[in-house]
Amino acid sequence: MGDKAKKTLTKKEKDYFKKVISEKREKLISKLDYKRETYLSSTPGNEGSVDSNYAYHMADVGTDAAEREKMFMHFARENKYLSHLNDALDRLENDPGYGYCVECGVRIPDARLEEVPHTKHCVDCKSKIK
Repeated sequence: MGDKAKKTLTKKEKDYFKKVISEKREKLISKLDYKRETYLSSTPGNEGSVDSNYAYHMADVGTDAAEREKMFMHFARENKYLSHLNDALDRLENDPGYGYCVECGVRIPDARLEEVPHTKHCVDCKSKIK
């Protein structure tokens, strides 16, 4: 289970990963805002409804429902990712063990933390979990 001594990142490393996480959060929030605006402004029946007597074909209604469900799935996944990023920022500030695997205690490589800054596991331990 790794060394008993608690390992920590340097201040410089913490500042760097705080920037990495913050940039990912900002991009994601911007993306979510855009999708939210686009989704809320495109209600079924609004686009091209010049003729109010036109009845939607059942296939069109089904396609709209499938698109709304797909959009909801994307929102749910991206909101979960945002939650993970928020948690990572909190751990970075309050958990001296951020950047070290919770299973084996080895330092998680920078490349992994840059791609998956919310990870708590090194690649070896994560591959054993699945």
